[in-house]
Amino acid sequence: MIYDEPKFRPLGDCYLAVEFGDEADLSLNFKVLALAEQLRKADLPGIMEIIPSFRELGVLFDRFETDYDTLRDAVGAIQKTVVEVDELPSRLVELPLWYNDPWSAELANRFDVQNNIEFVAECNGITVDEVIARHTGTDYWIVCVGFTPGCYFSLPLDPSKWLKAPKYKTPRSYTPARLVALAGFSTGAYPVASPGGYQVIGRLAVNIFEPNSKSSVFPEDGVLLQAGDRLRYYNVNALEYDDIWEAAQAGTFKYRITEETFNVKDYLENRPS
Repeated sequence: MIYDEPKFRPLGDCYLAVEFGDEADLSLNFKVLALAEQLRKADLPGIMEIIPSFRELGVLFDRFETDYDTLRDAVGAIQKTVVEVDELPSRLVELPLWYNDPWSAELANRFDVQNNIEFVAECNGITVDEVIARHTGTDYWIVCVGFTPGCYFSLPLDPSKWLKAPKYKTPRSYTPARLVALAGFSTGAYPVASPGGYQVIGRLAVNIFEPNSKSSVFPEDGVLLQAGDRLRYYNVNALEYDDIWEAAQAGTFKYRITEETFNVKDYLENRPS
């Protein structure tokens, strides 16, 4: 359901939440990000952090500078100015990905499951090559960043390219860093080695979380990606992967990041079914 009016609720004694609906629809995330953008511009007193999620915006505030009721009224007034979202700032970020890589294959062997990309192919009634073609054939909209530092959740902007598969029945105790995985509605990546249960399909040749980075593309917190970015994956082979990884480690790799404006209105009116 997409609410006619957003719901405001407290989540703790210093956290305001603004929820726009309860379904996985990108139009809700556009509203979340539009409100986040306007709140940053407004610079309301007491706001410590603005946290976008898929369909809800979280606002962490300092109780010594404001209170829930005051902030709710101020945020509500700003929200009424962004009821219709026509466009959003959005970076296009292109990431090199080695599909069907040996780490993913070894991971499947270790946890005694089918090669994940082959399983994804079966779930969607296509071949592994078609999985790769479909995955590289659309841009992915990052709806939120979190879980572990730099981890993101994203949806294909072209729904006809959607790849669906269930999570592992029993989650893995280990996943190597930089593996890209999908399950349910989302595609994401593991920025650091961690447990997980998504189906892994390839490994990025670059970091997406790099504190104290040699590259100026990373901000101070080391998190490369942000909500509202669009990801475009491009397929690389083993030798290309090694070359890119070596350059990335040396700080000489040129990340493909383009600052753009995304036409939300046009997309919603014409998005593929």
